[in-house]
Amino acid sequence: MNVLAYIGCYTDEKKTGIHIFDADTESGDFRPVGCVAGIENAIYLTLNKARTRLYAGLGLPALGAPGTNGAVAAYAIQGDTLQPLNHKPIGVTPPCYVALDPAERALVFAEYTNAVSGVFELDADGRLADTPPVTVTHTGSGPDPKRQEKAHAHCAEVSPDGRHLCICDLGIDRVKVYDFPARALGLKEIPALAIASAGGAGPRHLLFHPNRRTAYLLHELNNTISSFLYTGDAFVHVQTITMLPPDFTEYSKASALKLSADGRRLFGSNRGHDSIAVFRRNPKTGALTWVEVIPTGGKTPRNFAITPDGAWLIAANQDSDTLTVFAIDQASGRLRASGHSLSLPRPVCVAFVARE
Repeated sequence: MNVLAYIGCYTDEKKTGIHIFDADTESGDFRPVGCVAGIENAIYLTLNKARTRLYAGLGLPALGAPGTNGAVAAYAIQGDTLQPLNHKPIGVTPPCYVALDPAERALVFAEYTNAVSGVFELDADGRLADTPPVTVTHTGSGPDPKRQEKAHAHCAEVSPDGRHLCICDLGIDRVKVYDFPARALGLKEIPALAIASAGGAGPRHLLFHPNRRTAYLLHELNNTISSFLYTGDAFVHVQTITMLPPDFTEYSKASALKLSADGRRLFGSNRGHDSIAVFRRNPKTGALTWVEVIPTGGKTPRNFAITPDGAWLIAANQDSDTLTVFAIDQASGRLRASGHSLSLPRPVCVAFVARE
C-alpha cells in the first residue's frame, strides 16, 4: 500500500510548514513529493473521514507577528498536492490542536498561550464558514509555577455522540466540558462533566476510542494516562497508569496519544525520556496493561502517527529534526526500529492518507 504522509513543522527560514511524502507501507520508505510554503508553524493537522480535506492550525505571516498570526486553514487533497480552500484568523498564536466534530460540520481548536478555544462552522464543501467562531477563554492557574502560571488550553475534542465539547487545559488541571449542540448561543459550560486531574498533572490530550464508551486522557507534566468510561452524562475514572519505566527519575513530559488501527493497543510519546510507550487495552473496561517502552531514536517526540494499514508508526522528533519509522508487530503491538528515517526541520505532527 502507498500512502501520503503530511508532516507539520515549526518553520525554518523558508516558511515551509507542511511537507508531503509518499510512503510505501511494504518497505517503510518515504519519498518527498511536495510541500506547502508561505505558512508558519503548522503545529497540528487533522483529516476528514473521506480523506479529501486536511485542516491545520498554523500561522500566516500576512496576519502579522507570531503572537497574533494564528489561524485555522482548510485544504483540498488533490493527488500529491494540497489546494488551499480558505483560512480564518483566531487573533492569537497558532492553535496547538484542531479537530472535526463527528458530523464534520464544525472544526474545533485550542490555543495554548492565551487559553483560547472555540468552534468554526464548516460549509458543505468543507470550507470554513464566514460566520465568526464561537470562543471561550479559560482563566486560573495550577501548582507548577513554570507551566501552570496561568490557563493553557491544549486540546479540543467533541464527544462521539456530538453532545459535548471537551477542552483540556494543562494550566488549571481540568478538562472543561461545554454544550456543543447549543454552541450558536455561546459555549455553556457543564460543570458536572468536568474532569479534575491531580494537581500538577497537566492534562494535554483527550482521545475517544471508536467504541464511543472509553476515553483516554494524557497528562503531560506527570507522564500518566487516565482511562475513563464515558456514559454521555459523566466521565467515570477507571485507571491512571504511568508512561515511564519505574527506574526513570529524570525530567520528561508526555506529548501525544494514538490508538492502533484495530483499537487494541494504545501508544503514547514521552519527551525527555524520548520514547513511545505501548499499552494493551482491556476491551471490556478500557483499562491499560503495560507492554513496553521503546526509544524513538531522536529528541523530543512531540507527535507520531500510524499508517492506515496499521503496519508502521512514524515518530516526529522535534529537537533532532528527524522522523523515525517503526514496524508494529500485529500480534503483540510491540515496535521494531525499521532503520528508515527522514530529516526535516522541527517536525511536530504527522497525518496519513491512503492513496487510491
